[in-house]
Amino acid sequence: MPSRPVLYAQLFLCTVNVGWVTVSFVFVEHFTFRRLLFRHMWIWPFHSDSIIDSGVGDVLLNPWRELSWTEKGRGSLRKNLVSFKPACQSLNQVRVLLMGPPGSGKSSFINSVRSVMFGRVLLLPFIGTATKGFIKKLKSYDIRSERGGKPTALTLCDVLALGDGETTGLTLPDALAVIKGHAPEGHKFQSDAPIKAETSGYRPNPSVNDQIHCAVFVLNACQVMTTSEDLTETLRTLQAEISDLDIPQVVLLTHVDQVCHAVQEDVKFVYSSRILQEKMQKAAEVVGLPVSYVLPVKNYSSELSVSCNTDILLLSAVHHILQAVDDTFEDYCPPTPADASPVTGICSASPVQCQSSPVFNV
Repeated sequence: MPSRPVLYAQLFLCTVNVGWVTVSFVFVEHFTFRRLLFRHMWIWPFHSDSIIDSGVGDVLLNPWRELSWTEKGRGSLRKNLVSFKPACQSLNQVRVLLMGPPGSGKSSFINSVRSVMFGRVLLLPFIGTATKGFIKKLKSYDIRSERGGKPTALTLCDVLALGDGETTGLTLPDALAVIKGHAPEGHKFQSDAPIKAETSGYRPNPSVNDQIHCAVFVLNACQVMTTSEDLTETLRTLQAEISDLDIPQVVLLTHVDQVCHAVQEDVKFVYSSRILQEKMQKAAEVVGLPVSYVLPVKNYSSELSVSCNTDILLLSAVHHILQAVDDTFEDYCPPTPADASPVTGICSASPVQCQSSPVFNV
């Protein structure tokens, strides 16, 4: 006599052979059956709106973004990061600032990217679950090609979490001071002591390599639909101020595996998930950016080893961030003969010398 999970699978297949029908809710909700369904990739478009969140009906037949979910694809993305050189040769490192509310996954993203490069999940002391955020100071992390290897051109910067207003969390003036390069490394943020000229280590004339070259808003997919009005206002104000500086911006949507059963089974369904599509649209609305600027990721949190598809999603996000930086510097530091060094033949000027732009006139 067949076990119940096998019976369910047989009933499902018989029903499919009869014609186009809606599978009952009780069959879809059976956990073992759901795992069997995704293991064999029997993806079926369901009509019933009542099972959209059940773990099957939320999967679309055609993904709205394409990724190569293969070992070769992971290797290609990793190689692109290791070999990446900024468009402007005067820029040594691409400094990317991560900003988000407590629990958004800023620090976990940094840990996850480093884990991808090292080939194993790192257990670092700066990852925490404090309700008000774990990071209290400006900390920059070079992303190395491998353990003990040379740094890549990417540096990820972590700061105090954003609050619901100017009285809690990272303030707007302090965020702008970090972006413009005035804040010293290791600066401890205090709401009653904003960064100013008298601050210890303050850089009055920061170089292009002291500044932030891409701002990344990090949002939790589990919380994005209920983002408070105060936090929304904070994010949109930051977005507007950063836009005036001509700095590229993107949104990282984390915890994507916790809002969709299909993605929890395998992150390669991330761009086929109706639920994730809706949450990405909401994230774009909250920050005030187009949906094309929203990048879903799954951070390593409970795992002890890396996986190919999770690595691909993380590396894809990094790839798009670096592309955004290159696109911006292409405008301010074009490799024209007038800017080329007579010795090396490459751009030797900083962007402020190449063209005038608010981002570099700080």
